[in-house]
Amino acid sequence: MNVKVCVGSNCTLLGAMGILDQIEDLKDIINEDLDNYNVEELEVEAVKCLGFCKGTNKKISPVVVIDDELIFNATSQIVMEKIINKVRKK
Repeated sequence: MNVKVCVGSNCTLLGAMGILDQIEDLKDIINEDLDNYNVEELEVEAVKCLGFCKGTNKKISPVVVIDDELIFNATSQIVMEKIINKVRKK
C-alpha cells in the first residue's frame, strides 16, 4: 500500500505533519499485531506538493493519496480508518 501525504505549505499549515506522525504510529501498531492485519508493506511518502490546490479557490488541503484514492480535507481519523480497512484481515 502506498500512502502519499502532501507537505506543501498549505497542506502543512492545515495538519499534514500530524497525519504523517499518526501514520508512522499506525505502522508500529500494525507490525505488533500481525494476527489481525495483513503483512503488507505500508509505504509512506511525504510529497512536496501534489498540485491539487494550485489554481483553485476550493479549500481541499490537506491532501492524501492512498493507492490512487484521493482524499481532500484529510484528517488523521479519515486516513487511519482507510488504511486500517485496507490492511485488516477479513
